[in-house]
Amino acid sequence: MAVWAKFSDGVEVDEKVFKLLAKYAGEGNLDVFASDQHNSYLKLTSAYLKHVGESRKANEDDVREVCRRFAKGLQQMPTAALFNKLAFESPGFRELLGEKVLLIGRLEDTNTVAVDGGRGQLAQLAVNPEDCADKVDAFKTLAKVDPDHKESWEKNLEWLKDVFERCQKLGKALFNETLLFQRPGESKADMAKRLPEGLVKVAKDFGPYGHFYKTQVPVFWATDDGEITRISNPDTIRKTAEAMAGVVDRPMLLLSAAVDFEQYAAQFGIVADIFTGPMCGRAYFKESFTVPETKDWDSLEASFKRIALPRIQQIKNLTRIVSKPWWHKFSWMADDAKAAVKLDAKPQGSGVKADYGY
Repeated sequence: MAVWAKFSDGVEVDEKVFKLLAKYAGEGNLDVFASDQHNSYLKLTSAYLKHVGESRKANEDDVREVCRRFAKGLQQMPTAALFNKLAFESPGFRELLGEKVLLIGRLEDTNTVAVDGGRGQLAQLAVNPEDCADKVDAFKTLAKVDPDHKESWEKNLEWLKDVFERCQKLGKALFNETLLFQRPGESKADMAKRLPEGLVKVAKDFGPYGHFYKTQVPVFWATDDGEITRISNPDTIRKTAEAMAGVVDRPMLLLSAAVDFEQYAAQFGIVADIFTGPMCGRAYFKESFTVPETKDWDSLEASFKRIALPRIQQIKNLTRIVSKPWWHKFSWMADDAKAAVKLDAKPQGSGVKADYGY
């Protein structure tokens, strides 16, 4: 397969990967809807069942149902969407999502392997990339890491290197996600205080092993049992994002790390011109499970569309106007690659026009 682009560290992007990205994001804008959080979906759906009066815990069938309804409810708004195997292996899923949306499949198991009494967490595969390459357009991995725990750090790096090599052989893009691991007994606030320094360390070592790097940024505040603790300011968030961009030779996507949408929107606004786009999930939709309007599966789907779609559109519009194209980290592009995308595409807004006399 011909090489169509290269990153400055020498990693090559072949014709197949480049053409696929160009097909779905030819103008450079890449906003991703993340819907692969299995354990979170179990909790959210259990809350939904309690809300509608069903006295049982959610199971995998419920998670699959939610994912299929959300895939349809997206109405092909995002450029790409991320789902786990419960969804993308279900019958007719691609048709529900729509042909205009790039489908990213989650590879890792929702449960990590604990080592050293829980001080380290090792990622493991839920599905081999070779076994689902015909079902998805691209892959995603997640590693939960702690820079101060050498054993798990090195083993997760080895794991990620192997998965990336396998994805490259398959001609599939890999979206590589990391999270700073919350240590046993550590509060969310104390963990959040480690983010500015820790995120840059993680990015430097883990950033090279994928075509995209999905990361968090420092938070304005953390909430523990309803108690809010102020953590960072806009300057800290901005400087951390700049530092990560300086050590990561890949386009970056911003995850929500379970924050509410009000905080995610502010975070993304501060770093939108550094990142390539969002890769966000729960911040868009988590309230839809228990709002008064949600009374059954159909009304849950309606609540999702009412709550999530305007939020997705808000971040998508910011991405289209402000964020960097997905090819901005390439040090070289073949002429055929340049011809496959719109290098001189003009920023596009929402199309909503108004003149209020200002």
